[in-house]
Amino acid sequence: MQTFSLISQKGGAGKSTLVRQLSVLAAEDGPAIIIDRDPQGTSTKWWQRRQEIDPPLERPDLLTLEGSDLPRAVSALKSKAGVLFVDTRPAVTEPEAEAARVADLVLVPIRPSPDDIEAVGDTLRILKRLEKRAVLIVNAARNEARATGARAALSRYPIPVCPFYLTDRTAYLDASLEGRGVGEMKGQGAKEATIEIRRVWDWIKTEAASYEH
Repeated sequence: MQTFSLISQKGGAGKSTLVRQLSVLAAEDGPAIIIDRDPQGTSTKWWQRRQEIDPPLERPDLLTLEGSDLPRAVSALKSKAGVLFVDTRPAVTEPEAEAARVADLVLVPIRPSPDDIEAVGDTLRILKRLEKRAVLIVNAARNEARATGARAALSRYPIPVCPFYLTDRTAYLDASLEGRGVGEMKGQGAKEATIEIRRVWDWIKTEAASYEH
């Protein structure tokens, strides 16, 4: 099982949004599991709302550690097929470092604001010390110009930056409230969101595959 951990020093970067949306896409191809390490339980609450849909949507699954530690849980899943996403709180202390250690690839979402771009340096320095591979994803951009500017600013770091970005859309909020992926929603906004999140996911898979060789 391939493991992706979502990590960011700054709150509101969009870790939970990416976990939820990417896990739905991953579930189209096989087992997908979420481990929610954020005390706010945002991804857990989304998954619970998802179970109330009639008929319930089988994937992704939610794994609660129930006394087991994260490395042990990930190790137990390693030989199985599928994709695991680990959601974390907005910090990079020992619990987040642990999530980074177990990941095959760390995903770092960033809003295209000067404060967020400046703050990502702290996250990347910690990941460098842990010798973990990571990629940067611009999230919640108001427009193409903001996203392009953010990618240019992030290019100073020796970390791959996703050439695609996620737009600041109400479709992601609506999907969160309904326990769905945007591809499971109706409307033009949801359709456009689905196109962009698929592009991001396809790029992530390509990046992850390149690290395997």
